[in-house]
Amino acid sequence: MLELPTEQRAGPVFSAAQHCLNVAKRLTDQSAAFFVQGFGEKCHPDSDGAYSFIQDSNMLYVSGVNQQDFALFYDISSQTPILLTAYVSPDDEVWIGKRPTFDDLKKKYGFERVAFFDAIPQLVKELGVKKVYRVGYQSDALLKGLDVEIDSDELLDAIHEARVYKDSGEIELLKRASDVSSIAHEKIMKEVKVGQAEYNACGKFVGKLLEEGCQCEAYTSIFAKGRNAATLHYIDNNQIMDDESELILVDAAGRYNGYNADITRTWPIGPKFAPKAREIYQIVLDMQMACLENIRPHVQWEDIHRISTRIGAQGLLDIGVLKGNLEDILASHVFGYFMPHGVGHFLGIDVHDCAGYPKGVERINEPGIRYLRVRRELLEGMVLTVEPGIYFVDDLINDLKKSPVLSSFVDFDRVQEYRCVGGVRIEDNIVVTSNGHLNLTTCPKTVEDIEKLRAMAY
Repeated sequence: MLELPTEQRAGPVFSAAQHCLNVAKRLTDQSAAFFVQGFGEKCHPDSDGAYSFIQDSNMLYVSGVNQQDFALFYDISSQTPILLTAYVSPDDEVWIGKRPTFDDLKKKYGFERVAFFDAIPQLVKELGVKKVYRVGYQSDALLKGLDVEIDSDELLDAIHEARVYKDSGEIELLKRASDVSSIAHEKIMKEVKVGQAEYNACGKFVGKLLEEGCQCEAYTSIFAKGRNAATLHYIDNNQIMDDESELILVDAAGRYNGYNADITRTWPIGPKFAPKAREIYQIVLDMQMACLENIRPHVQWEDIHRISTRIGAQGLLDIGVLKGNLEDILASHVFGYFMPHGVGHFLGIDVHDCAGYPKGVERINEPGIRYLRVRRELLEGMVLTVEPGIYFVDDLINDLKKSPVLSSFVDFDRVQEYRCVGGVRIEDNIVVTSNGHLNLTTCPKTVEDIEKLRAMAY
């Protein structure tokens, strides 16, 4: 049974050895080895300045190493992981600092063996390796000239499938990222006022992430006020919040030791929700709560999406945006024009984490659900976002008007009344447990709780 994080534990434990075993057992040839390479430094063209370093996600999973110029060689039969690193000359150390010794690296990352890249031929000979699996998109330069079979196809799928199931150490890292991100969300709800800019709110948020221990943003933050929230991935963050009746949609979170949170809250720029905004917000909250109530092992993720669609369509029907019979509305897929994205995705080392579609599983060609990032059975240890939303996107509304069938389900005069809302999304991060789920996200989301926090800003 999955061990869930508790406050009493000493801290997150990342087990590279276990992750290597998780990958190895999914490979066909158990007498082979696998090789995963991390990223190196990337400089801006015509400049000595390097881009901020982000490790290759698959290298981070098998090694735990979040530094540039490393690789991992793993002999499956002997279960021997060997950390490989680049040689750094004294001239280079002047600019990038003194590199850790092999003993330093062994102690920091828990490996018994460390070597330079040029030791790979000797390692292959010593271990009697006849086949090496590699990740197809990575450079094969370090494997050139080896007298072994190279397989570039199987390893990536094995790593991706292993990454689907988070162990207790990974969940603790995700919980820490979510805890800090929740604190940052609550902070700005208490402090942001009308007259400030979206980037002022963003600055407060990111500052709190760093203060509380996250190393950086998990992704480019979205601070979208009013109609800006009708752009799902709005990142300009440069508008003044000048209308108390408007909402601001904040999709922002932090990364902690390579693992990410992904949280969205939507709240009034003024102290209280305007009536139309409150109605849409409550529908989205009802959608999310219905999804959460149904998350447990052996449920299909697309069924969770359909639950959100049903609740959302009923909500829009109740306020007069949609019209007609609910079952006919659902069969038409018209609600997909108001929620044009999937209800959530895997979360982990990548914000949109891997392996949402196993081989042979196709997308469902229906509005909204065709963009679902996961289509598989929920099982214990999976970590996902749950993020229903409702948006009033002009281009999509115009498309609806052009369809005689779809337009019959929409009251466009009522749509115009709610257009000012822009968009509402509520997003939590959950772990599938043996009998349900654990919600890692702690920042408030009910209308009453949000309004209490907003009152503190005024």
